[in-house]
Amino acid sequence: MESSLLVVSIDIMKRNMIESQLKPIGINNDFILSIFEKIPREIFIKEDLKSIAYHDGDIEIKDGRWLLSSHKLAKFISCLEYSQNDVILEIGSGIGYSTAILESLASIVVGIEKDNKLRKYANDVMAEIGLDRAIIIEGEHNKGHKKSAPYDKIFIFGSVPSVPEILLQQLSDKGNLVCAIRDYNSSSSKAVVFTKNKGIISSSILFETYVPEMPGFEENLDFEF
Repeated sequence: MESSLLVVSIDIMKRNMIESQLKPIGINNDFILSIFEKIPREIFIKEDLKSIAYHDGDIEIKDGRWLLSSHKLAKFISCLEYSQNDVILEIGSGIGYSTAILESLASIVVGIEKDNKLRKYANDVMAEIGLDRAIIIEGEHNKGHKKSAPYDKIFIFGSVPSVPEILLQQLSDKGNLVCAIRDYNSSSSKAVVFTKNKGIISSSILFETYVPEMPGFEENLDFEF
């Protein structure tokens, strides 16, 4: 009986996430909505936090590490168009939920995670639910993974002071890097998309936001917006 109630409760929370969090901020792409409904967010979250898996705030998964709310992730992801041939790099994959979302949008997703415990946990959960086009590997967040470059999309689901040149070099032609650039004059950040075109990098502001810091970029002063 308890198991049945839990399934019903999760179904209700998922539906509320779609109807009350994503659609009201303009996330109306049926395919993206279906991905957020399909991927079980609660599976990626430790037992003591499962009850808030679908609430509309960020969840601290470890000291200084956060799982962004679904509406923030969806807003970042919805800024770009996708091809099933895309190769995506994700920086700071954490527990793997955002990696799992990206896996449905690409041919392959490479995640970088420097925390050994988070990396193993995320890969185990993704294997458990049968995701075979995504892998999270060890690496420094501010260096990316040159071996699998170039990437059509690079995501950093956290705020950084600036973007290292080495990450921008790993973009394919017409590739995009999306992240939040920290604003030191306020508590907010600017979501920014960087685009590579014939070797030239341009950037534009997408929207104002607040996202926690992504560790591993503290000393980087390369490409400031």
